[in-house]
Amino acid sequence: MDRAILYVNPLSFPIAVECRVSTRLTGRPVALAPGGTDRAIIWSASPEAVCAGVEVGMPIYQALRRCPDLVIQPPRYALYARAAVALEGILQPFVPVIEPHTLGHAYGDLTGTRKLFGPATDVAAKIRREIWGRLGLPVTVGLAANKVVSEVAAHVLKPEPVVDVRPGDEPAFLAPHPLAALPGAEPNVRERLARYNVVRIGALAALTRVQVEGVLGRRGAVLHSRACGIDPRPVTPPARRETLRVHASLTVETNDREALVVLLRGLAEEIGRALRRRRATAERLHVRVRYADHRDAAGDEPLEPATDLDGELAAAARRLADRVATRRIALTAVGLTATIGAGSDVQLSLFDPPPPALRRRSLNDAIDRVRRRYGTKSIRYAH
Repeated sequence: MDRAILYVNPLSFPIAVECRVSTRLTGRPVALAPGGTDRAIIWSASPEAVCAGVEVGMPIYQALRRCPDLVIQPPRYALYARAAVALEGILQPFVPVIEPHTLGHAYGDLTGTRKLFGPATDVAAKIRREIWGRLGLPVTVGLAANKVVSEVAAHVLKPEPVVDVRPGDEPAFLAPHPLAALPGAEPNVRERLARYNVVRIGALAALTRVQVEGVLGRRGAVLHSRACGIDPRPVTPPARRETLRVHASLTVETNDREALVVLLRGLAEEIGRALRRRRATAERLHVRVRYADHRDAAGDEPLEPATDLDGELAAAARRLADRVATRRIALTAVGLTATIGAGSDVQLSLFDPPPPALRRRSLNDAIDRVRRRYGTKSIRYAH
């Protein structure tokens, strides 16, 4: 039985959601970027903005030089997350197995559903109509026998609502497209291959596996297989784990370690307050930093035991920052993500004094009460 894998690609997803909420943005050059500084980085741009020369990863001041009429909106991540959940809800009645990819994008496995729902192309067309009719979001859908070809199909042929690549046609379909369209072909990989005049997927597929590994190392074998239209990865639904994310852009690019520690402390306190409101704890903490040359570095570690305490979250964030922020280049942004676990109860002893963690939790609760009444800046930790 041939596999039937689809890839749902909402066009300019965050921008499309914003235009759906505010119709005044429709047809205008729009970009999403954190506020507070003109050095903040463009996170998403509308097709009109892209046509005017605006690029994702570009600082705001540079984008405004290229497009003076650019409308800059602060990202509303919670709104986009709700839209992504609604989009997945439309897929669920038709697609037995769904794997979210990036925000709003998803893989789906339709293998073996023909007798129940009909041909995969009909299901893909119906999904597209449902998403447009109920959410007002334009999408393209790629269909193929594996994940990589369906993703390429959905991205490279955007005017076509549904692109169906038949089994056996994968190498011919992929060959004329540039390497940038191939998942896993990052800029540094494309730069190395360009030295050998390999700039299209077909040129990469024409090489032998040994030749590609000689240039790219062991990861070259995976990239070569994908260029040939081979991808055995299954569509795997993720474990349902809720997360909390906070993000801040630096008003001035800096690699001052003390300034980074102060910023991380504030972000950790924000996560701690959110956890305590939910009566939950964080089981894992993830740190991501962005450099002035638009490169990112990230790392994570488990929190054992799981915690909602500001001090422990800040200490973990600092350890991670020391591990990932190692380049001698100024930083422009930093973010924390906490994976939420269940709340923890402490079993107290009748005779022993309360453990230090309980006393710190009581302190955090008292600080939260003061801040709720007088504002978040009414009381601060000494740094």
